[in-house]
Amino acid sequence: MSGPFEDWERTKPPRLLITGSRNWTNRTIIQRALRDAWMSLGMNAETILVTGACPTGADRMCEEVWEQSGLYVERHPADWDGPHKKRAGFVRNAEMVALGADMCVAFHKANSRGTAHTIHLAQTTGIPVVVYREES
Repeated sequence: MSGPFEDWERTKPPRLLITGSRNWTNRTIIQRALRDAWMSLGMNAETILVTGACPTGADRMCEEVWEQSGLYVERHPADWDGPHKKRAGFVRNAEMVALGADMCVAFHKANSRGTAHTIHLAQTTGIPVVVYREES
């Protein structure tokens, strides 16, 4: 490929997809995991944190930590009132993975089906996944 978009793939900011249980409580693990992921992605100040925008748990804590560091968050809330109803979270997870990411960090607690689903989708598409676990 030549022309003005030749280097676009090489220069676009890294994307860090996070997924996590809505009842996740360990902020210390989140802080360390995000720092480690950011470092492994080259400590690029333009790195985008991609989240499912859940107002509680891992998503919320990740967003807070990321924004406190002055970095950008890209939110993808599930449309619970839309046509997919109870499956809206799974649909949203698939859409986030389909958008692509350089890495996925998962904060999995107990029986979080949504987190497990996103881990599976990311692994299936070749996105490297790091999983942190928190016991109930």
